[in-house]
Amino acid sequence: MSRLTVFSLCAALVGAVQVSPAGANPAGPPQSPVLDGDTMGDAIETTVGQVFRGSTDAVVRVESGDELGKVAGTGFFIDATGHLYTLSSVVGDGLSINVTHGGRSMSARLLAKDPRSGIALLKVDDAGGATPYLATGDCRALHAASPLVIVGFPFDHEVTPSFGVVGGFDRQSKGRFFTTTHIRANIPVQRGQAGSPALNLDGEVIGVLVSGFEEGSGCYVLPIRAAEKVRADHARFGEVRHGWAGVTVQEIPEPVQGSRMAIDMVDPSGPAAAQFRPGDVILQVGDIAVREPEDALDASFFLTAGDAVDVKVSRGGEVLTLPFVAGEHPAGRKPNFQALGPGSLAP
Repeated sequence: MSRLTVFSLCAALVGAVQVSPAGANPAGPPQSPVLDGDTMGDAIETTVGQVFRGSTDAVVRVESGDELGKVAGTGFFIDATGHLYTLSSVVGDGLSINVTHGGRSMSARLLAKDPRSGIALLKVDDAGGATPYLATGDCRALHAASPLVIVGFPFDHEVTPSFGVVGGFDRQSKGRFFTTTHIRANIPVQRGQAGSPALNLDGEVIGVLVSGFEEGSGCYVLPIRAAEKVRADHARFGEVRHGWAGVTVQEIPEPVQGSRMAIDMVDPSGPAAAQFRPGDVILQVGDIAVREPEDALDASFFLTAGDAVDVKVSRGGEVLTLPFVAGEHPAGRKPNFQALGPGSLAP
């Protein structure tokens, strides 16, 4: 890590905890602290250490096995009743799943696997009491250079922290589209860390490690909001229900109301056939603003079959809000998307 990176991060860490004296009325913006190299390193070590130590009780090693062999990865508890997240690639067919927590090995049940996100939802029934769990943070508050800590179990090692920053937010990598925007993290990772939580400096989980790239020099993180959709669907329906509008979109040369995404075709048998028309420029789907055609990935991922959603469009110069009920995704459990990005961290 360069001195410039260390200084920028340390200034953010120290500045975040500065408090003005009672009654003080600062005359101008706060000044960045002037710190030497040792002080900067100490501040980073202290903050990352606190995040690591505060999360390890909720992070577990996950192992599954079948006739083809054994796979190991990482998972983490998300509530006090034994629910946890890991990856579908870690649990396989779910015939035999064990998690190791606090030196104790426990069996886990597979509740749901989502091929669109790569997330698996598990349940430990014999935890012997309330399970420690990680609080969720706001993944939408992240930006380039936001610091992250990944906590997981590399093969043959104890729980380990990895530290770095957000590099960007990608919809595709090497010509392969994700099903929703992924966080690109400049954090080295190893096999066995698939399913690890990615934490902000408040110790809140903001995503799940799903894949690595370029020989482990960085990784992709699924935003926790996407994993929470899987859990919410399972709680409501006992399964994951991805929705479908039944339209295809295209890019238009000039933006309308800030959006370049227009409807190209409407499936006459689709759930939105009565509301939408070719040429409608989509401005917003639910709470997701639309600017480019690629925004359709995020907008469609968070649709839930059977739920009503408002879609804001521009039609003939007029802005309309069109409610419709999302249908069941026709791809079923085998959508034509890559859930795990360019490289899996599970063997």
